[in-house]
Amino acid sequence: MFLIDITPHNHNCYDPIINQSIDNYLINDLKLPGHGLLCYINRPSVIIGSAQNAFSEVDLNYLEQNNVSLVRRTSSGGAVYHDQGNIIFENIISGNFDHCSDYNYFAEPILTVLKEIGLQGGHVSAKSALVANDHKFSGMCMIKGQNGYAAGGTLMFDMNIANARQALTPQKRGKVKRGVLSADRPIANLKPLLPDKFAQMSTETFKNEFLLHMFHVEHMKDIPTYHLTQKDWTNIFKLVTQKYGKNVWNYGKNPGYEYYPSLQLKNGQLHVNFSTKNQQISRIKFFGNTITVDAAEALEEVLLGTDLNDKTLETLLTRTIFGSNKNFVQIITEMLLAPEKTHQIIG
Repeated sequence: MFLIDITPHNHNCYDPIINQSIDNYLINDLKLPGHGLLCYINRPSVIIGSAQNAFSEVDLNYLEQNNVSLVRRTSSGGAVYHDQGNIIFENIISGNFDHCSDYNYFAEPILTVLKEIGLQGGHVSAKSALVANDHKFSGMCMIKGQNGYAAGGTLMFDMNIANARQALTPQKRGKVKRGVLSADRPIANLKPLLPDKFAQMSTETFKNEFLLHMFHVEHMKDIPTYHLTQKDWTNIFKLVTQKYGKNVWNYGKNPGYEYYPSLQLKNGQLHVNFSTKNQQISRIKFFGNTITVDAAEALEEVLLGTDLNDKTLETLLTRTIFGSNKNFVQIITEMLLAPEKTHQIIG
């Protein structure tokens, strides 16, 4: 096993979209032979599974108002909250599919290291969760490529659990029938479960301590390491630009919706997901930091079942609280009548 260094220009990268894109590049494009390991930290973000409906998993208004990123991964699994108290690990396997789908194989070395540094009672639960004291401190998932696969997960060391609950609390599960729902379970940080010497330790320092134990060395420079090249970074940023950094991928791909226009306005972002049937709006959902939850719900109620033509839309919208704002009425009308044009503005 070797470490894959993903620190561009010797500076840690906390961008969740870039970091989430790297494992896809490694297994589908670079295909380094053998068993590589990534270990990184993200700034506040919510990572959702490829088949999940963001509306049922995430308080999107909370994310917008608190500068929390929404990132859709290409693997399945549930929604998880990341911040700079949370460590992400990824095993990158190229050239074979041995142990693919075997979560115990990848959990064992993690649990061994944690036991060495003082965690008691750590074990695998429900196939892919790592648990201690009946609380989950890690969840794992896998993604398969043409020539290999990635098996990764999280280590909650000092995560802000209160923020995680606010960001992840499903608001209206009963109203969303499509998409995979996350399993609610109690979570806990590792820091209070470890010996006192870890109490004042930063997440970055703990990450390095974890890696030293994982590779059985005393110094980071002694870990066998592949350093991403400038060519690698160019290819990774290309993936981000073309797909993984787009709102149409992260926000828009909500199961059960056909269209997902988005706009960058002067005062923030406005998103809408909607579907049609017989030239009428059959499903619709607004969100963004330019609109309150109550206002979004009022718009959804008015527009659901509406004929998709400009006169009908303008007539109904002028009867809402936005009726006196002709510019906003026009914006929403254009988003619904020409979604293929508006989603590209910030997508």
